[in-house]
Amino acid sequence: MNSRASFLVLMMVASGSVSCVGDPTCEDDLNCGAYPGDSGTGGTSGSGGTAGTSGSGGQGGQAGVGGAAGSDGGSCDTTKSPTEESCLVDDQYAVFVDGTASTSGDGSKATPFKTIAEGVAAAGSKLVLVCDTTYPEHLSITSGVKLYGGFKCSDWSPDAGQRAVVAPTTAGYALEIDSVTTTVAIAGLELDAMDGAADGESSIAAFVHGSSDVQLDGVKLVAGKGKAGKNGVLAPYTFPTQAQLDGNDASGLSGGGLRNYDCPGGITTIGGAGGDAPTPENGNPGLPALGGGEAGQAGQSCTGNPTGAGHDGADATPPSPAAGASSSGTLTSSGWSPTTGANGSPGGPGQGGGGGASTASGGGGGGGCGGCGGAGGPGGGGGGASIALLVVDSTVSVDAMSELISSAAGAGGKGAAGQGAQPEFGGGGVKFSTACNGGNGGKGAAGASGGGGAGGVSVPVVWKGTTAPAIDSGATVTPGTKGGKGIGGTAGTNDGVDGIAQATLQIT
Repeated sequence: MNSRASFLVLMMVASGSVSCVGDPTCEDDLNCGAYPGDSGTGGTSGSGGTAGTSGSGGQGGQAGVGGAAGSDGGSCDTTKSPTEESCLVDDQYAVFVDGTASTSGDGSKATPFKTIAEGVAAAGSKLVLVCDTTYPEHLSITSGVKLYGGFKCSDWSPDAGQRAVVAPTTAGYALEIDSVTTTVAIAGLELDAMDGAADGESSIAAFVHGSSDVQLDGVKLVAGKGKAGKNGVLAPYTFPTQAQLDGNDASGLSGGGLRNYDCPGGITTIGGAGGDAPTPENGNPGLPALGGGEAGQAGQSCTGNPTGAGHDGADATPPSPAAGASSSGTLTSSGWSPTTGANGSPGGPGQGGGGGASTASGGGGGGGCGGCGGAGGPGGGGGGASIALLVVDSTVSVDAMSELISSAAGAGGKGAAGQGAQPEFGGGGVKFSTACNGGNGGKGAAGASGGGGAGGVSVPVVWKGTTAPAIDSGATVTPGTKGGKGIGGTAGTNDGVDGIAQATLQIT
C-alpha cells in the first residue's frame, strides 16, 4: 500500500466510517474499528440533581451520551418549623423582620421589615420570621399567619433558647387575635403587656376572640400589674335656702298658695295650699306622700283632732346602702371589665306640710316644703386584672415549652359614704284671721353609701366559651397576687369581693 492509500485508510478509521464485519482481511487492511463499532455505554444518572458523566466509547467507536440529570435530592419540608428545617429560612418561603434595622426594607432576608406588623401584613402564604430583639408595638392579627421568633439578627441562624420580645410602651394588649378562621401559629415570641395605667385598668398580654385555630408554641406571655380601682368620690348637692322652702302665708281671704321645690336628687317636695275664704274649705295635702302632711279640715278647730291646721310632713326614709361588687368581672368579645360597686341612691326629700283650712274671715296658711335629701355615694371601681391569656369563643392550644405569667392585680376601689340630708325644712305658712296655719315640711334623708369594688384577678388563663384552652401539663403557668376587696361606704355592710389568684378561670 502506497503512502497516499495509507493516509486515506487512517482517516477513515479515525472517522469511524470503516467496518470489518465478515472481512478477514480487515486487520491487514486497517479498514475496521472495534467489533461491532457501537457507541459506548452512557454514564449513570447523577444524584441530588447532578447529571451523569459521559460514557467512554468502545475501541474505534463513538463516545457514549452522558446520563440523564438525577432527580431532586430532597425538597424543603414546609410542615416543619424553620428552626428545624433551615431551608425555610429563605425568601422563597418567608418574609423577614429585624427590629434592629435602621429603616424598613422590602421584607427580604437581605433587607427585612423593621416591624412585625409590616411582616404580618405582607406575608400572604409565607412564614414571618422575626429575629431576636425587642419590638415596641402592639401586635394585631386578623388573618391566618405563621409567625416565628428564635433567630439571630446577625445571620438568621437559630438562636437557641431565645425569643423575640414584643413589648409595647403603652397600655393595652401586646397581642390581639380577632375573628380568624384559619390557623394562627406563633412560636418563639415573648409578649409583655405594660402595667395598667388608668384607675382599674387591667394588664393583659394576649387576647384571642372569635378564632378557630390558634397554636402557641414556646411562647412567653407576661401580664403586668393591674391598677387599683378608683375610689368613689362624693359630689355633694347644693341645698336650697330656708326661705325657698317655707310655706306661703295667707293674704286676706286668699289662702297661701302651694310651695314646691325640685330637689337636686330629682324629686319634688310640695307644701299644700291653704284653703280660700269666704267659704270655709280644706287645705291641700303635702307631697310626696310619705304618710303625713294631711290637709287641714274646714270647720275644725286649729288645735283639735281632727284639726283645721295642716299636718306636718313626714320625714323621708333613708335608702339602703348600695351593693358591693359580688363578682370579679365580666368577659365579652370587647374584653375584660372588672366589677364596680353600685352607686348609692340619693336621699329623698321630706314630705311637704299640709295646707291650713280657711274660715269665713280668712284664708289658711300654705304648707312648707320638706328638706332635700343628700347625694348618694359613688361605688368603688373594680381592681384591674393581670391576665396572661384571655380567650373568648376560640380554640387555643399552648405547648409544654410555653410560659404564662401574671403579676399583681389591683385592689378594688372604696365606696363613698352618702351625703347627709339638708338640716333645714320649710316652716308652715301663717293663716289670716281665724283660719288655720299650714304644716311644716318633713326632713329629707341622707344619701346611701356606695358599694366597694371587686378586687382584681391575677390569673394566667381566663376564658369563656364552649371549649377550654388546651394547656399542656408541662407549660409553666404562674399566677400573681390577687387584689383586695374594695371597702364599702358603710364598711362591713357593702364591701366588694376579694380578687382571685389561680392558674385558670372560666367565666360563665
